[in-house]
Amino acid sequence: MGNFSLFGSSSSDGGLYSLLSEYNNIRNGSYYKVVKAYYAKQSNKASDSKSSDKSKQNTSTEQNKLTATQSDAQSLQAAADALITKGSKSLFTEKDITTKNEDGTETTVKGYDTDAIYEAVKKFADSYNSLLDSASSTDSKTILNSTLNMTNNTKSYSKLLNKVGITIGKDNKLSIDKEAFKKADMSTVKTLFNGTSSFAYSVSTKASMINISAKSEANRASTYNSRGGYNKNYSTGSMLNGLF
Repeated sequence: MGNFSLFGSSSSDGGLYSLLSEYNNIRNGSYYKVVKAYYAKQSNKASDSKSSDKSKQNTSTEQNKLTATQSDAQSLQAAADALITKGSKSLFTEKDITTKNEDGTETTVKGYDTDAIYEAVKKFADSYNSLLDSASSTDSKTILNSTLNMTNNTKSYSKLLNKVGITIGKDNKLSIDKEAFKKADMSTVKTLFNGTSSFAYSVSTKASMINISAKSEANRASTYNSRGGYNKNYSTGSMLNGLF
């Protein structure tokens, strides 16, 4: 008889040694360590994916806030510009106003269209308040700083505003008393809201700055950084306390 091999061939020997090696790995814990390391790696990948998704979600939320701020800034600028306009299209151009007397006769005099002016100023105040809400909800230091400058500027006009029935609340928002406004001296209202040296013009300028900042911040927020995450270039600091 030829040489007899217990395991039949050298290839069988290799298979047995492989099984014995794997068995030894299981016994001494090496196999467990490899498996544990593998699943830990998979878990980290899943965690990184969730973190990235959360970052994208946060950035999307911030972009929505910035878009709202930009829209409100544009609305305020438009409302202010409608009041600033001079010339034939100015709301402060005196017109022929006819009133009916108790005896039925009519009297025509030159005067301001107080109803139209009130509606324009009311729209301005509403737009101003909306911008305060949207701008204060963002995390942009630039926008918050510009909004703070706008509210501080408004406070400097508080005495004149009070004379025409407009008050500034503790939340920095504007309130307008319709009756008091329509009874006010329209020349004072004109000083506040008409022309390039007016309060309305200064607000229009600041609203334009906020609009530009919101657009810039929204574009920057949507870009990736070198580590594959979203850039976040916001720092609120303590300025919210100055706004509200």
